[in-house]
Amino acid sequence: MIDKSQKMTRSFIWLNIAQFGGALNDNVFRALVIFFLITLRGTEAASLLNAVVGAIFVIPFLLFMTTAGVLADRFSKRNITVVVKCIETLAMCLAIAAFYFRNEWMAYGVLFLMSTQSALFGPSKYGILPELVGKHRLSRANSLLVLFTYLAIIVGLALAPTVDYALDGNYAMAAVVCLVIAVAGLAAALRIETTPAAGGQRRVSAFILRDIWRTLHSIRHDGFLMLAVIAAAYFLLIGGFVQMNMIPYGIEMLGITQQQSMYVFLLSALGIGLGAWLVGRLSGRNIEFGLVPVGVFGVTVASLGLYVFTDNLAVVCGFVFLLGLSAGFFIVPLESFIQYRSPEKRRGEIIAAKGFLAWVGVLLAAVLIYVFAEIFQLTPAQGFLIVGVTTFVLAIVAFYVLPDFFLRFVVTLLTKLVYRIRVIGRDHVPIEGPALLVSNHVSWVDALLLNATTQRRIRFMMHRKLYEKKWLNPFMRLAGVIPISYQDPPKKILASIEAARAALEDGYMVCIFAEGAVTRSGMLQEFRNGFQRIVRNTDVPVIPVYLGGVWGSIFSYFYGKPMLRWPAMLPYPVSVLFGEPLPPDTPATEVRQKVMELSVDYFNDLKPRRHSVGEEFVITARRHWGREAINDTTGKSLTFGRTLIAATALADLLEEE
Repeated sequence: MIDKSQKMTRSFIWLNIAQFGGALNDNVFRALVIFFLITLRGTEAASLLNAVVGAIFVIPFLLFMTTAGVLADRFSKRNITVVVKCIETLAMCLAIAAFYFRNEWMAYGVLFLMSTQSALFGPSKYGILPELVGKHRLSRANSLLVLFTYLAIIVGLALAPTVDYALDGNYAMAAVVCLVIAVAGLAAALRIETTPAAGGQRRVSAFILRDIWRTLHSIRHDGFLMLAVIAAAYFLLIGGFVQMNMIPYGIEMLGITQQQSMYVFLLSALGIGLGAWLVGRLSGRNIEFGLVPVGVFGVTVASLGLYVFTDNLAVVCGFVFLLGLSAGFFIVPLESFIQYRSPEKRRGEIIAAKGFLAWVGVLLAAVLIYVFAEIFQLTPAQGFLIVGVTTFVLAIVAFYVLPDFFLRFVVTLLTKLVYRIRVIGRDHVPIEGPALLVSNHVSWVDALLLNATTQRRIRFMMHRKLYEKKWLNPFMRLAGVIPISYQDPPKKILASIEAARAALEDGYMVCIFAEGAVTRSGMLQEFRNGFQRIVRNTDVPVIPVYLGGVWGSIFSYFYGKPMLRWPAMLPYPVSVLFGEPLPPDTPATEVRQKVMELSVDYFNDLKPRRHSVGEEFVITARRHWGREAINDTTGKSLTFGRTLIAATALADLLEEE
C-alpha cells in the first residue's frame, strides 16, 4: 500500500496523460510515415526509408535540445507544455493533408515538426516534476512517467500496423486517429496547474556544442550530478543499440522474421516499464541510488546471456525482459537525482544537456551497429557481448563510486523485510538541509530502522567500542559513522563533535542516541548532556525521535542477551515517531521530555486499532509488563483464541497508566 504522502497530485496525473499521448503519437505517426513511404517507393526501399525516418526523428533533438532547456528555465514549464501540445495538434492536421495529397516531402516535414515539439517538451516535462509533486515524491513520479512512456511505446508500435490494416492503407484517416490523441493530450495539458517561471536568464544560442560543453563544465565540481548525467545518457545508448540490434539478432541467430524480432524487443520495453514501477514501490520518498549498481549488473548479465543462449527463443525472451527490467532499475534513480540535485534556475539547462548526450548516444548506437557488422564482421550476438563487457566495467565503476549508496539500499531492504515500519511525523524531517536527530536507544538495530524511514543520508554517532569491532568497522567507515565515547579523552571527544558539526555544515542529518547506551529495561534513561555542543551557535533544528515497539525485538535486551531466540513474528511491527523541530539551544531535559511525549503518542495511536491487531497488543504487553502479567490479567495462559481478551485487558492497562 502506497504511503499517502506518496500519492500523486492531480496536476501530475494530467501531465502523465499528456506525455503518454505525446509518446504514443511519436511512435504511431513515425510508423505510419514509414508505411506510407514504402507504399509510395516500394518494399525494396524499406531499409533506406527506415534509416532516413530515424535520422529525421533524431536530428531535432540535437538541434533544439539546448533551446528547450533555455525556454524551460525562462518561462513557465506548464505553459511550454500547453504550447508544445498545440504544435502537436497542428502537426497532425498537416499530417492529414500530407497523407491525403500523397506528398512525400510534406510527410518528412511533418515528422520533423513532430520530433521538434517532442524535443522542446523534454526539459519541461522532467523539470516540472519537482514543482508539481515536491522533492519527496520524485522517485515515484519518475517511475510512473517512465512506466507510461514505455507503455506508450508498446501500444504505439502495436497500434500503428493495426490502424494501417483496419483502414486498408487510408493514411489520411489513420492520421485522424493521431489528431484525436493530440487533442486529448492538449486537453490534459490545460488541466495542469500553472507553475511560475524558474527565473533563468540564459538566452537561446546557435552555438549548440559550446552551450552543452559550458553546462557540463559548470557541473564538473558536483561529481554525483555529472555521473548521473553521463549514466542517464548511456541508458538511451543501450536502448537504441538493443532496438536496432534485435532485428538482425532475431533473423540471424533465432531464425525468426523481422516483425517477430520487433515483438521480442517489445519485451524489453515492457521490462523497463515494470522495472520503473518497481523502483517507485521500493523507493517511496527515497531516491535509491543503491539500485543503480543492481540495474547495471542486471544489464550485464542479460547482455552476456544474449551472447551465450542464441538457440532458444524462450530463454532469449527472458534475457531481453531482464535487460529492460534492469535498465528501468537504474534510469529512475538517475532521472530523479538529476531533477533533485540541479539548481532550480538551471534545471532545464542541465536536463537538456543530459538529453543532448542521450540522443548522441542513440546515433552512436547506430554507428556501433554499422561498425560491428560491416567493418569487424561481428554477429549480433557478439555485439551484445561487447555491450555486456562494457557495462560490466561501468558496473565496477558504479560500485566504486557508490558503495555506500548500494550498502544503504541493501540494508534498508533487509530491514523492511524483517520489520513492518510505521512512520509518524515524517513531515517534521526536512527534505534537505542539516538537522540533528536525537533518539531513544532501544536495540542494536535502531540506526537501521531510522535509515529505512527517510530518503536523507544520516551520519550516526555511535559508541567507539562498537565502531572498532573488526567485522563491523569496514561497514561503519563506509556509512560515515562518527565514533564517540564518554571514556575518550577530551581532545578525542572534541574531535568527534567537530566531525558531527562538519557533517551538518555539509548538509547531512546527524543522529545521536543521547542515552549513551542501549536500554536494559525498556525505560527511557537520562539523556547525557553534550549533544547541544554539536548545534551550538548554529540554526540547525533538533528533532526528537521515538522508536516504538522495538523493545521486545530480538535485537533488544528484552529477552536477556540479544539474538538468543527467534522473533515473535515476521515482519515485526515497529513505529518511528518524529517530533516537531526544536531550537538548537533546547536543553537535554526538554528534548528528553519531548521524546517521552512521543512515546505517549505511540501508545495512543495503538489503542484504537486493538481489535484489528490484537496479537500486536499482546506482544506490546509482553514487552512492557512481561508474559506473567498478561497471564494474570486473563486468568489463563495465552492461546490464540484468547488473544483479543488479552488485547482488551492491555488497552485497559494502558488507560490506567
